[in-house]
Amino acid sequence: MADVNVVFLLSISIVAIGYLVKRLKILKESDGDTIAKIIFNITLPAVILKFTTTIQFDLSLALLPLISIAFGFIMAFIGILTFRKHPSHIKGAMIMTMVGFNVANFFFPLVEGIWGQAGMQYITLADAGNAFTIFVLCYILGTIYSPKNQDNVVKINFEYLLKRLIRSAPLLSYIIALIINFTGILIPSVISDLIDIIARANSALALLLLGVFLHFKFGKSEWISIIKVLLLRYSVGLVVGLSLFFLLPHKIFSPLFRIIICLSLILPVGLAVIPFSVETGHDQKLVTMAVNLTILISFGLIWALILILGG
Repeated sequence: MADVNVVFLLSISIVAIGYLVKRLKILKESDGDTIAKIIFNITLPAVILKFTTTIQFDLSLALLPLISIAFGFIMAFIGILTFRKHPSHIKGAMIMTMVGFNVANFFFPLVEGIWGQAGMQYITLADAGNAFTIFVLCYILGTIYSPKNQDNVVKINFEYLLKRLIRSAPLLSYIIALIINFTGILIPSVISDLIDIIARANSALALLLLGVFLHFKFGKSEWISIIKVLLLRYSVGLVVGLSLFFLLPHKIFSPLFRIIICLSLILPVGLAVIPFSVETGHDQKLVTMAVNLTILISFGLIWALILILGG
């Protein structure tokens, strides 16, 4: 296990560099969309192929994606109850920010830096469940509660949803990686080395992207709704995560397994929620504010919990 403080300080430094180059106008926030496409379609699939193909599967590992999916449904239910009386432009936006996490861009670099391959094998499986939560559940909720849907009639474009899933490079990478793992197919060393080189670029690019998208100018309006989201996400996430950490049988689940589960439930709002909010007509500024605040809060919480639980 690497020095946690060093990993976090290095990670924060890279995020700060991303924010600085944006402030200096070396990069514009619109350039972040290009970086995100590179991560989503090239470096992240390489990370998934690198680590998922080498996982030694047992029954206990199925718990990782299942917890991510179950927690997404729990938070969706809480969000619907909490914001049911709010105006449509706020209600849908806040429900979307309750569901799903920024695993790949935010947590992958930290896990790889602190726990290496052992940690990455766990978090990639947790992210497989989170992918369903973000790209299916969050999209459906965003459509149902869209301000464009004035008559409250569910008009989900299932064809669009299916195309989005089929074209998802990370999802396809998970499928290919699992096939390779279960069939025992040997990847040629040249291809394996290529995947490894591309995967190494993911951490730096993901942290830079967080800096490019980071904002510190938060509007004064709608703060009550944002605070509700933050309190609910982190209180429920901490209660469920810490309960699992302490209550899961220690003989079956390793300390690393339990701490990965715990931390995966207090991650920031997924970046994918921002383009979803644009597409479905929700308040993008409100969603972006929630995304940025959770990035800052999660950094501090995860740093503290690793030192407490992992120390």
